[in-house]
Amino acid sequence: MIITTDPSVARLAADWERIRPTSPADEAVPLVLDCARRLAADPGGEEARIWVSGLVAMSGYLAWRPEEEAERAALGALRAAIEALGSRTCSHDGHPYEAGMDSLEDEIWNGDTGLLTGGPAAPDAGTETSAPAPTATATGPEQVLCPGNVAGWARLAADVIAPLTVRRIPVGAPKYHHSCISTLSGIVNDYPYGDPHEDLKDEAARLPSRPTRGVLAGYLVTMNATCWYATSERITDRSVLDAMIKGIEEALPLLEDRPCTHAPGEHPDTGDPDYASQVGYFLRSPGGRAEIAEYYGWNEEDEADQEDEPLDGWVCPAFLRDLAEDTLLELASGLRAFEQADAEVPAT
Repeated sequence: MIITTDPSVARLAADWERIRPTSPADEAVPLVLDCARRLAADPGGEEARIWVSGLVAMSGYLAWRPEEEAERAALGALRAAIEALGSRTCSHDGHPYEAGMDSLEDEIWNGDTGLLTGGPAAPDAGTETSAPAPTATATGPEQVLCPGNVAGWARLAADVIAPLTVRRIPVGAPKYHHSCISTLSGIVNDYPYGDPHEDLKDEAARLPSRPTRGVLAGYLVTMNATCWYATSERITDRSVLDAMIKGIEEALPLLEDRPCTHAPGEHPDTGDPDYASQVGYFLRSPGGRAEIAEYYGWNEEDEADQEDEPLDGWVCPAFLRDLAEDTLLELASGLRAFEQADAEVPAT
């Protein structure tokens, strides 16, 4: 719940909180445009924190096929706030928004950022998180309302809407994602920690009905990274392949029909399953994408030291569609092997 003592802002906050990925455009777009317009009018002002809070609350809608004008306005306003507020110096070693990043397993922040009242950020009571929210004694209003903290929330929202387009996000994928990476690393390196049949079926069932762009990309990359193992003799139950095929077939229609902006050879190389399985989870959160960016030096402030790597290729719909189709071909080949083996078993 978003908490504020200002009645007019409280009414707006209640409206923002009701916006979800499933919200109709005629309900969501006016609220997004109003919020973005107010933020863009004074992105470095005292009220910027209010409008950043609103766009964070509606970022789930904006990350799921939003109306183009609303997406453009929201990103423009958030980037203006990042530029206006993020360059200011402060004496804080860190900011409270960083403590909330572990709750972004599905990239949607369901809770109070604290930007309206100066209180600590906290996810909804029903939101599972492996990291406790900061306490009032540990985080005071000065830190919560610090321009650096407001800019931090703006960065997270912008990166959820348009993954791998925002710099200077703190490195740190959610702890749960690191646990999944460890599980998949064991599988693709042929040293599974548990039952790979169950682990791969769990992965195949992990796609939300309306994933953000980062979560959708990560899912498809993970399916591709693990498909070789699923089609090897190590997997003896065809239901694993059936589950993976079902998941990919459900994911494909969710890819946007956007033109590819990358030159030949600019799409990522997925030839290393271990690295690709890591990326598959890093893509699913701002902190995880920051880990990818750090690897390439892309997240540094000094752009002269950065490698020329088009990291947004990882979320390119054209790249992901080709990757998904290649994965389906591999899994279909594996199914044929199962069918051939069944046909060769003599009848009793």
